[in-house]
Amino acid sequence: MRILMLFPLLIACAVSRPQASAVVADYFVDPVGKSYRLLADDRLVTGNPLGQNQFEFFDSSLGAPEVVDVTNPFAILLFYADYGTVVVLDRTLSEVSRLDLFSLAHLRQPVTAARATDQGIWVFDSWDYRLKLLDAAGRPRLASNDLRLEIDTAEEPTAIFVDQDRVLLHYAATARVAVFTNYGRFEYWVTLPETGTVGWYAPYLTGFTGTGYWVWERRQQEARPLVPGKLTGKLLATRTGFYQLTSAGEVAFVATKTNQE
Repeated sequence: MRILMLFPLLIACAVSRPQASAVVADYFVDPVGKSYRLLADDRLVTGNPLGQNQFEFFDSSLGAPEVVDVTNPFAILLFYADYGTVVVLDRTLSEVSRLDLFSLAHLRQPVTAARATDQGIWVFDSWDYRLKLLDAAGRPRLASNDLRLEIDTAEEPTAIFVDQDRVLLHYAATARVAVFTNYGRFEYWVTLPETGTVGWYAPYLTGFTGTGYWVWERRQQEARPLVPGKLTGKLLATRTGFYQLTSAGEVAFVATKTNQE
């Protein structure tokens, strides 16, 4: 098995700086490297490159989103599972649209969602255990087979990840990923190391086991050890390094060199 060894260089730049009083609950990075922080008070914030202030979004009636998908920074997707609500934001975190999934006749129990590559919305419906693709208005476009029969599990996925022409269902409880085509057809399973923390930055899924990190690239059949140094918590791996949340609550990028054996 090839081992991916990443040794941090002395190159690290903070992408964003939160206010001193802000506690960061989670963070996300879009494809061009802009970071977004979900704060403990349920605000989603990002830096304003034109000034000292920051953009933010907060809806007291919804609380914290279960999903923050910044794949498209011009159409950021937030999903609130308890309310079955999808909110779409622009790059200034201003609300563009809102969709009540509970109001749709073809959806009963949406448990997780993600942005599709064509700006549709992938949703997993635990009512009939199908992966469903909606258009921006919530109209159905396609649905998978009943996955209880097709992939032989009644476990609900904890997240949907999208990478170009593939859709991934992540099952945290059993540490597995089910890979589908963008037509909802199941292809294969990937078994991952057990972990409590994962980070997705297409095409890489990174996990922290408590004693070390692993990284899985979507086209690979297994995860590989990742050695980024003495770090803990969530990482977002890239081809040239990784993003991390520093102890000061800053999102930083660390460049690395790669040695594959």
